[in-house]
Amino acid sequence: MPNFFGELRHAARLLGKNPGFTAIAALTLALGIGANTAIFSVVNALLLRPLPYPHSEQLVLLRERSDVFESGSVSYPNYLDWRAAQRGFTDLALFRRGAVNVPGTTGESAPERIGCGRVSANYFGILGVGPKFGRDFMEADDLPNSNKVALITDALWHRRFGGSPAAIGQKVLIDGVSREIIGVLPAIIRLPRLCEIYLPLDEVRAEEGVLLRGNHPGFSALGRLKPGVTLEQARADLNNIAMELERRYPDDDAGRRVNARILLESAVADYRQGVWLLFAATGCVLLIACANVANLQLSRALARSRELAVRAALGASRWQLVRQLMMESSLLVFLGAVAGVLFSLWSLDAILALTPATVPRFQETRIDWVALAFTTGIAVIAGLVVGLWPALRISRQASLSLDLHEGGERGSSGGLHRQRARSMLVVSQVALALVLLAAAGLTLQSFWHAQRAPLGFDPSNILSLQISLPKARYDKDEKVTAFNAQLLEKVRAIPGVSAAATGVNVPFDDTEWDSYFHLTGTPTPPPGKEPSAEVNIVSADYFRVMGMPIVRGRGFGPQDVAGQPRSVIIDESFVRRYFPGKDPIGQKIDDNQTLKKDPPPPPLTVVGVVPRTRNEAPGENNVEKLNFVQMYFYEPQYAQEQNSLLIRVSSGDPLAFVGAVKRAIEAIDPDQPVGVISTMEKNVAASLATRRLLMVLLATFASLALVLASVGLYGVMALNVAQRMRELGIRMALGAARADVFRLVLGQGMFLIAVGLALGLAGAAAASRALTSVLYGVGTLDLPAFAVAVVSLALVALLACILPARRATQVDPIIALRAE
Repeated sequence: MPNFFGELRHAARLLGKNPGFTAIAALTLALGIGANTAIFSVVNALLLRPLPYPHSEQLVLLRERSDVFESGSVSYPNYLDWRAAQRGFTDLALFRRGAVNVPGTTGESAPERIGCGRVSANYFGILGVGPKFGRDFMEADDLPNSNKVALITDALWHRRFGGSPAAIGQKVLIDGVSREIIGVLPAIIRLPRLCEIYLPLDEVRAEEGVLLRGNHPGFSALGRLKPGVTLEQARADLNNIAMELERRYPDDDAGRRVNARILLESAVADYRQGVWLLFAATGCVLLIACANVANLQLSRALARSRELAVRAALGASRWQLVRQLMMESSLLVFLGAVAGVLFSLWSLDAILALTPATVPRFQETRIDWVALAFTTGIAVIAGLVVGLWPALRISRQASLSLDLHEGGERGSSGGLHRQRARSMLVVSQVALALVLLAAAGLTLQSFWHAQRAPLGFDPSNILSLQISLPKARYDKDEKVTAFNAQLLEKVRAIPGVSAAATGVNVPFDDTEWDSYFHLTGTPTPPPGKEPSAEVNIVSADYFRVMGMPIVRGRGFGPQDVAGQPRSVIIDESFVRRYFPGKDPIGQKIDDNQTLKKDPPPPPLTVVGVVPRTRNEAPGENNVEKLNFVQMYFYEPQYAQEQNSLLIRVSSGDPLAFVGAVKRAIEAIDPDQPVGVISTMEKNVAASLATRRLLMVLLATFASLALVLASVGLYGVMALNVAQRMRELGIRMALGAARADVFRLVLGQGMFLIAVGLALGLAGAAAASRALTSVLYGVGTLDLPAFAVAVVSLALVALLACILPARRATQVDPIIALRAE
């Protein structure tokens, strides 16, 4: 043990005598280790950390799968049949995410729009987590005429009730219905996401649309696997049930099967590949950093070769020499790891600022004991990489004997083998850097294409607010239509407002509503093969607010009133697909309401055509990939309690109008809260958050790799020139021109660059295939992206070679020969 501490002190003194080397090596390792620690923390929080429920690996999310949707919402009647017949789960529960209105406390707070989960009574039992105070839901609470109850989360309990136990039993007006708070849920319950109030299915089960088997009103099912039952067995069992339902109800369940995925897998599916790609990128950065420090260590050891040779001659074993060199490397890695953790703590805030705010697991990222254990592991590996290899090479008996006889001043420091080893490290650095640069270029191009993808509308100067009217108060279509009309009238009167409208399923509002339809007079398609369209329900000025021209026909107007044959406006993609070569104006369309009612109402009449709009992030949303045509219905003919209020302002920040809009709403209904407040430009930008995160981080890691690889190349070339002073001096003494020496040294560097670029291109071509699912509008072998990566790396690497090559031309032959 005393020996160990003595060697440790000796290693610390040696590093202290070379502060420049120590600082550069430690900083290089800190960048590699810190980047890995930060991204591993994201990987751990998002992909590895289990959900906070007992035996969460048994929880399975169930959705309906069809020819159109891989993961669609669940029909309530289908859920009932699944639950009754299945054998692979302990039970099945039903849930969906929504929001409710809650009035403010008297004189203290304004009314709120709060996230709400509608769940079946057995939901929390399947999760395995019950209320921490009060009681859970019971089967009787799910009945339409039951006592009205609610569960609240710990956060809402503290915010509105100060954490008082007296909250249990209190009555709260929720969506206009007085409900008794029966329990407080622990903070670990976060499904559905962003929910603070949980309600049973009482009123929902009484809704006519929910009871229709062909209707899919946003529900998901949750199951817990029985002990010993695999996911594949449970999925097969449910699909057998689905096939039987298809036989019994062909009009509604044709082609429908069950999508069953482990809950955690489903929650992170959209981000899994991108996060693993980032983790692989930081691994490349760490390899480059280790190669750099290994080269530095080898160069430093070469400079000490005579010292090591004398030690060996005095009886030091090879193991003792290796141990001393490893002790120095370990100290370097320790310093790098400590600095790396500090770097990761700083960088994690920047990473979280780029992550989607609506994904709670991203926001749970932190440097915990798991991340520190990972840092320790990669520090140990880095220590072996940067220390063991140089130590073993320099401590070989043959090399030490040669250094002792030659005095450590001649030759090329151990011959071609050492130079070849250093060159291989440089080539690997250049190759890895090129892989990262090419990947960064592809994601940069992808983001650029996604950002420039045509929207079909003008998002500038549009304020967006969510308005949801409680059914208990607005129980008739006339009341809903009257409120919307008054609201639009008051908002239009606000100075600076140029237009206002309401809309359902508007672009980038985090909702989706599709419905099948039928062209009147054409053959009826077989069940399950009906065409579908995205449905938007809008007021008259919607297209003016959105900056969308009427391409053909007219917009909605006074002639389109409730009780009259319904009108519809379609987009240009609808015309191209279903009315090619025809005038679409006046064409008739049957929607799903027309097809389901007996007797059916008159079909829809096409009155106008508008441009196609992009409603989701390009290439990221499954619905966007389906490329549905679009249909617009008129709000007075389809009264909707939940709307987006869209306001176009003439100038300035749209958010500056929020106060005036809230006062307009309060003048109509003081208890009506406002939901999500944003601008259309922010909504569009938020939809690209995942792409932006991948692009920025890959570009950062690629830049870091470029710098490290260039520094490594410079170091090898500078060392090579220093060790070849005698040779270069002799060449110049024998008549070699300085230009010849310059070309000789530069050519050696360019050879290393060329080999690295060739290997890097092959690696980049292979690695780019992993980016396929995250790219938009860019091929995996995009020539411009690869060309920019190659040219950028070649130019920086060339500069790293030019400086040592110029130094070689300044060798004085007389001084070089006198050193002999």
